[in-house]
Amino acid sequence: MKKNVLILCLTALSVCGTAQTKSVDIDSKNFTYAYRAFPSTPLHPLRFTYAAKVTVANAAKKHVSAEDVEKLIFIHGQVKTNKPDEAAVVLELHVGNIIITASTFTERTEESKDKAGKVTVKRFFRAVVTYTFESSHRITRGAETLQSGSIHLRELEHVHLTKEYSSRREAYDYWENNREVLLEEFYRAMTDEAVESLSDIASRAYGFKPIPRDWDVVKTTDEKKHNENEAFRAAVNSLVAVLEAMTPDVPMNREMANSLIKYFESIPQKYADPKSKADIRLRYAAYFNLCKIYHYLDEPENVDKYADLLTMNGYDAKDGGKLKKAALELKLSFDKIGVRTTHFIPDVVFK
Repeated sequence: MKKNVLILCLTALSVCGTAQTKSVDIDSKNFTYAYRAFPSTPLHPLRFTYAAKVTVANAAKKHVSAEDVEKLIFIHGQVKTNKPDEAAVVLELHVGNIIITASTFTERTEESKDKAGKVTVKRFFRAVVTYTFESSHRITRGAETLQSGSIHLRELEHVHLTKEYSSRREAYDYWENNREVLLEEFYRAMTDEAVESLSDIASRAYGFKPIPRDWDVVKTTDEKKHNENEAFRAAVNSLVAVLEAMTPDVPMNREMANSLIKYFESIPQKYADPKSKADIRLRYAAYFNLCKIYHYLDEPENVDKYADLLTMNGYDAKDGGKLKKAALELKLSFDKIGVRTTHFIPDVVFK
């Protein structure tokens, strides 16, 4: 039904006739899309089990539970087990101590004047707590260390500002009376950052991380005096909607894509004059959009076909090379990983 509606709209808008202008303005139209990233350093086998192992410095054990932190560490698209001895890959995280290096105060003044000209000065104080924290990670496969390094450096200072108080004493008492509560907050924030960093490092290197938002462009027209303007813009709006409907798990709607392919393929046939600037630019936009459709359909071979036609068309020919390069990179990643789509559910593909 959606396909039929789209075809009817494009047919109704695409009225046959000669161009009413000698040229056509071509604009880029931005869109956002989602996909699933391949591992930058794939392991063999691609699908494996992993476990997390967390060690906590003595002073930090009052605030951090190793068992709770282990539950939060993950690799996108891989299979987690709670048995490190049986896992193919182990993600190790060390949580160090927080050391308070300074506790000082800031003061600011605020002046106000009443109708009689009397000036009132108010002073505001807040405690400034400076501390250091360290954490490090190691990722192992059996006896092999795949990678390791610091996440938080001991030398890097972190600063916490309390809310403002009307006296220095109040600010001092707040820090002294809530020291343990604030330390708990510092540990929680720093540990959460370490968990997020380690999970991201491992997911990018060895997992299949969902990327919920990236951006790209397609080409649209902006020439009201041209017969094809409304139909072309309608097709591009439909294309953007189809591209933005993709998720890391769900590919582009093939039925809708086929309807759009049919429309954009008709443009070079309909506007075939090799000397008409308007025809040349319309063909360029059509070839460009066909490249993008096939790229996001995960068909780099078809991208090559239309990128070559774009180059031969002449207008912005350099884009043909850029599109071919992107298609080659996609093809090489498919060949390297053995999965020929960037929109999939790992549990389904690797079942």
